[in-house]
Amino acid sequence: MELNNRKQKILQAIIQDYITSAEPIGSRTIARKYDLGVGAATIRNEMFDLEMMGYLEKPHTSAGRIPSIKGYRFYVDCLLEPAQLSKEEKEFVRSWFIGKMDDVDQIFQSTAKLLSTITHNVSLVMASQQPTSLLEYIRFLPLDNRRVIMLVVTDSGQVESCTYLKPDGVDIDELNVIAEKLTHYLSGTPLAAIDMELLNTFHGNIVDDVELYRMAFQAVHKSLRRHQLYKGGTIELLNKPEFQDVDKAKSIFSMLEERDAVIDLLYDENSTGQSVTVRIGEETRLAPISDCSIIEATFKANDMVLGKVAVLGPTRMEYAKIIGLLDFMKEHVTSILEHYHKER
Repeated sequence: MELNNRKQKILQAIIQDYITSAEPIGSRTIARKYDLGVGAATIRNEMFDLEMMGYLEKPHTSAGRIPSIKGYRFYVDCLLEPAQLSKEEKEFVRSWFIGKMDDVDQIFQSTAKLLSTITHNVSLVMASQQPTSLLEYIRFLPLDNRRVIMLVVTDSGQVESCTYLKPDGVDIDELNVIAEKLTHYLSGTPLAAIDMELLNTFHGNIVDDVELYRMAFQAVHKSLRRHQLYKGGTIELLNKPEFQDVDKAKSIFSMLEERDAVIDLLYDENSTGQSVTVRIGEETRLAPISDCSIIEATFKANDMVLGKVAVLGPTRMEYAKIIGLLDFMKEHVTSILEHYHKER
């Protein structure tokens, strides 16, 4: 059943009120606070329909309703208008970075701190390591009978190393033949420009063995996914009523301390960097944060991904405010990074 105009207005009112109050919403509250032109009884019937359709849920201990993941998804996709930052808010953001642009590390640390300060949620900033560095060479080294170490070395001397299981029947010399060919094709290429799409263009020229090809290319690809990670506002979760349960809070804190888990959460090789995206509840793909949402944007300049910024908090987030903030931050921080790299 399609949501008619009245149901959409009631759903929007419930979500907006719940975001503010964190308490289940009843029909009388909606009738009193919002001029919808109908009484509490009609609103109650519409709320029942919305519950049956999966947009609302009814907690066992309350007569009121709360939004479901489906309800939030519809709200974000169809009802929400991103909030525009005021002139004062934009000036606050700009002034925040004054004196904090001496290096990329400082820029991203400042971004994480600013986001958590404004949103009172967890901020996550992932920065590609030295995006202007050029690949110099690739080499495999033996570790033991089953494992090898792959080295990716850049023109600046940066070394990325990863350990991998060696395919059965393959020796280190065969792997280094692949490494030499990859070096031939990729030497002088910016690290940020090397992805699986680019690697796949060399498939036929490098190796005939499909399994060996897959292992070698995935090794290169994964090694170049090394990123710096910055966090802010983790303690803010303790102030949210959703996370008063100690075990739930502990599970989230533990996940946020696992660097690889957070990188995997933020990493998306298919991201276009063109818009702010929202993942709600189970869409985050991680059990510890299945009651959370994450709103994220990509910093991209000259067709290279410089990093990603995200805000993580309860599904009861101020979506409109945070999306508007990230829209502005994405443009502002990208301009800062572009200016920084021009000056270097």
